[in-house]
Amino acid sequence: MTNDTTDWPAWIEVRRELFERSRVSLNQYIGLHLEAAGPGWARMSIQLVPSVMNPFDAAHGGTVCALIDSTAGSAIAAATLPDDRIMGTIDMQVHFLERAQGSALIAEGRVVRAGNAIAVAQVEVKDDAGRTVAIGTATFRLGKPGAQRHRNED
Repeated sequence: MTNDTTDWPAWIEVRRELFERSRVSLNQYIGLHLEAAGPGWARMSIQLVPSVMNPFDAAHGGTVCALIDSTAGSAIAAATLPDDRIMGTIDMQVHFLERAQGSALIAEGRVVRAGNAIAVAQVEVKDDAGRTVAIGTATFRLGKPGAQRHRNED
């Protein structure tokens, strides 16, 4: 588990490099951005540009789901430090509550429980007008601490 000696700005920068800049990934393609993180929580955002919208000019449901998935994963990664653990989503439930308005979505995720093999996080998504547009719960399977990371494992 995390401790008070974690250099959070450095940890955030490493995650940004991995998921936003170093290689082509969905996060990079749709513009997911890790804004902040701490012990067991993370905040991410996405700009509502035409490529992430549906034909009716609302945020596509897949966009919202990707934001929830990545925010939950980042919160769980922050909760399981100092381990660099491979993890993958094994279940996710999303409730769409409102149509997003404004120019961005902001998601904040918190770990509900992190065990040795399974972790669960809850995420709330708001638009930049402050309205809650979706809530989600994601369950992740955690790999062994320090296992070699392969290209297809995020």
